[in-house]
Amino acid sequence: MAVDRASNPSVLDDAMDRYARGEDAAFALVYRQAAPRLRGFLLRMCGDPMLADDLTQEAFVRLHLARGSFVAGAPALPWMLAVARNAFLDHARRHHVRRTAQERVSRDRAAMHREASPETRGDEVVAARETLEVVRVTLDRMSLTQREAFVLLRFEGLSVRDAAQVLGVTEAAVKVRAFRAYELLRAALDRESGGSTPRT
Repeated sequence: MAVDRASNPSVLDDAMDRYARGEDAAFALVYRQAAPRLRGFLLRMCGDPMLADDLTQEAFVRLHLARGSFVAGAPALPWMLAVARNAFLDHARRHHVRRTAQERVSRDRAAMHREASPETRGDEVVAARETLEVVRVTLDRMSLTQREAFVLLRFEGLSVRDAAQVLGVTEAAVKVRAFRAYELLRAALDRESGGSTPRT
């Protein structure tokens, strides 16, 4: 499911206001506007498309139950991402997602070795796949707090302020976590390309 970044945030904000006030008919618009963003966030957090689908549905159940707590006039997306994050964290506590993510990386690596030889594909395609794999593995190895900050800022395009709201921490904490995540990713990419030694 592609992320619809062209959607107008004010449409979602208005729909969420109406839904929070008890206008059930507004749910269809809330779902249409927010579901791709929430699923994209959850997919980057868990790395499993089927699990991301399940967690998206769980997030919307929670949104429905908590809609009365939504503050009228507030931006809807950060509040919704916080609900989705809680759904992910609860699942992670119950099922040790991190361990299964590492197993998935191992399967992905084995599958990549079984693919056609690089001679049958363009060099750019090979390089892009290798870079994507480095990013995926590095995300899986980051601490949860670093991964959350990185995904919210880099992939979801949230401001530091909105990311802080989603995570329930200070803006300074978000910046530190994101900086550490960027440093880990930069070091991994440097190692992959044989570049400079990572800074300590």
